[in-house]
Amino acid sequence: MEIIWPALGICAIVGVVFFALAQHWQHLLRSQSWTIQRLTERVRELEEMDDPDFRRRLGESAPVPLEQVYNFSFRLSDHFWKHTLSLAEEDVKFVQANGSFVGSIKLERWRSHTVATVAEILPESRAVQWQTRTLDFYPGPASGVESLTLWQLTLARPNGTALRPPSLELALRGNFLELAARLIQIGKGNGRARTATMNGGGNGGNSDDEEFILLRVPLDTAKLAEYRSHDPLSVAENENGQFAATAQNSNGSGPGNWQAFYSNHDEDLGLDWQLWVRDLSKKAEWERWKIIETSAIPVARDEEG
Repeated sequence: MEIIWPALGICAIVGVVFFALAQHWQHLLRSQSWTIQRLTERVRELEEMDDPDFRRRLGESAPVPLEQVYNFSFRLSDHFWKHTLSLAEEDVKFVQANGSFVGSIKLERWRSHTVATVAEILPESRAVQWQTRTLDFYPGPASGVESLTLWQLTLARPNGTALRPPSLELALRGNFLELAARLIQIGKGNGRARTATMNGGGNGGNSDDEEFILLRVPLDTAKLAEYRSHDPLSVAENENGQFAATAQNSNGSGPGNWQAFYSNHDEDLGLDWQLWVRDLSKKAEWERWKIIETSAIPVARDEEG
């Protein structure tokens, strides 16, 4: 009996130790099994990234990128008001006293929509100050909207009838900015309707008493190629302290690869416009693949003595 009790005690201690070790190994195996399962799921997710449908869903859930930025401005001279539109002196004074004039228009083109910011100056009859309006434009069949009116200027005092007075309208239609005269005949001073010179391509309206397109500027850089100009804001100081234009690299890898300036002046109409284009998709590509060109380094040679 004296030998049995110590043996039973030793067996009990060994059993407790084996039980504790079994619990520890069971917990360790369970943890390793969970880790292996998690790694397997992550590998499967990485493999699914090659699936076009998965990449499409990922792109739809990602933040909408800003693709292009356009800054547009235009100027109308006295010739435009008095000869192109043939406004009477009374109407010119009405426009100057009551009209708001555009200083600049910025168009931010996102993947899903366009944000237009219109900066205009209030009429002379009030304190001279700038006003800024922001418009969100979602074109397409879903919205049922194909154009956005950015600015409208009434050209004559209302005559008390239900007829709408003549006006100028600047609108975004598709891939064009259009300035149109509505309910007015162009150039009536010589007794007949005048054919306006088209800036940026396009055709004039077919009816003098409905709409006549005076300006049609494309937002496509390929169609804007003939209006490419030197950007007056792109200058750098040279060694003499004078300002010189920053030139694009000969291989097209300079800033002009993703940003450009376009302009045109029409003396017949009395109208000129400027357009700054910033294509951010091309900028990202240029920053990724640009090559910095360096001049050849002269090799020193020992002089023959």
